[in-house]
Amino acid sequence: MDIKYEYQFDINDVDELIHIYHGNQWLGHNQEEVITLFNTATHVIIAKSEGKVIGFARAMSDGVFNAAIYDVMVDVAYQSRGIGYKIVHEMLAYLGELSCIHLIATTGNESFYEQLGFRKLKTGMAVYTDVKLKDEYTV
Repeated sequence: MDIKYEYQFDINDVDELIHIYHGNQWLGHNQEEVITLFNTATHVIIAKSEGKVIGFARAMSDGVFNAAIYDVMVDVAYQSRGIGYKIVHEMLAYLGELSCIHLIATTGNESFYEQLGFRKLKTGMAVYTDVKLKDEYTV
């Protein structure tokens, strides 16, 4: 499979991005929100096969010390083919040499990110306003 990686958001891809979010059961993402998410990201990687979006990730970085990777997603029809691994690898290279790159894994996917060099934090903390997410991700 020939996969091309794009490093900027194209508004023409928004419906395909939403399709991937929804296919992965992230149902709360609508067109306006996805446009905002990708327009405000400092780094975007979109994987395409034959012109169709099959995966993506976005990140926010200060460009000096820190970054956070968000929403690593692969279309369910293309999962388990190494695409997510490649997207994260590309994102890490794109972000460059920073002191720290954060990422919150979805439950059950921690080992995937450990394969890419991510480690659990001793002092990581978060505030979740959504009770369901708070219960799932905090101790």
